[in-house]
Amino acid sequence: MKLFVNARFLSQPISGVQRYGIECSRKIKNLYPNTIFLTHKNIHNTEVAKELEALEVGNRTGHLWEQTELPRYLKKIGAPPLFNPGNTAPLNYPNNYITIHDIAFRVHPEWNSRLFSMWYNYLVPRIARKAMHVFTVSKTAKQDIVSAFALPGTKVSVTYNGVPEHMLMRTKEQNLTKKPLILSVGSFNTRKNHHLLIRAFLDSKLRHSHRLAIVGDKSKVFSETGISETELQMGNIDLYRNLSESELCNKYKEAEIVVSVSAYEGFGIPILEGIYNGCKVVCSDIPVYRELYNDVASFCNPNIQDSIISALTQAAESRVPDTRQTQHLTSIYNYAESAETILNIITKARI
Repeated sequence: MKLFVNARFLSQPISGVQRYGIECSRKIKNLYPNTIFLTHKNIHNTEVAKELEALEVGNRTGHLWEQTELPRYLKKIGAPPLFNPGNTAPLNYPNNYITIHDIAFRVHPEWNSRLFSMWYNYLVPRIARKAMHVFTVSKTAKQDIVSAFALPGTKVSVTYNGVPEHMLMRTKEQNLTKKPLILSVGSFNTRKNHHLLIRAFLDSKLRHSHRLAIVGDKSKVFSETGISETELQMGNIDLYRNLSESELCNKYKEAEIVVSVSAYEGFGIPILEGIYNGCKVVCSDIPVYRELYNDVASFCNPNIQDSIISALTQAAESRVPDTRQTQHLTSIYNYAESAETILNIITKARI
């Protein structure tokens, strides 16, 4: 049996969804060589596309390619199983397996453009109900999906995110050198609460002893906070955009604290990457972070500035979590086991 993977993630900048797609695809390719990765011609990540030996199909791009040319190609060769790791899939296709990372588009449609929210709220529930099986990245996300789309629990399996291969290799090669640095990684949008994190840092005593580094979209920082670039620089705040994998690894190695004050997440990869790199972690007190990081994190109310200040101060004064705890977490949350789960469910369904 040949397995096909919808590799549209190769055409997109890498964030959490794309990272899951890349790392699971690498593991799936190693475990199941009869896997073919399909993408359109507008490839962003050419190195990974070459590694996966991705096959370009059709002439269109984006959602239009996914909804027309991709299913047309697959139906011509007998409608084989198609794994879709990136939240969407061809609606008019009978043999879909899909990973839905979270349902932020449903619970908070105001966080995205009106067109995006309308499209996802139309598409994703229908795909989830028609799919052969649904995967997601945490037990919390599974509960949300089962409830929102009225699915039986047996139809949804948890396939956790993990630490990416390039980070595993670099950490083995180099020692950790910590600095008084607080690091926040994630696309700059409303749900990440970066604007409140910046305000909290500027009003805390830590601004005199630490630096805050935010890896995200610079342009949106200024519009969200109303703070100028000069003011941020004077406040010991550094903004980064489009860091390479190597540069981001170095930031994790240097950071004393990794923080995420998101209002909603399906997993929270930067927290796991921070834990793996020996960082203390500060998390929003939201269900998924309690599920995943309850024993190693300092928690805060992401909507209250003083709560963020208190959690950051507590983390700065605390010790790094026991390495046995962090090793336990990274052994549970990893892409190899997730790929095995995906393959087991898809191949068993074909027996």
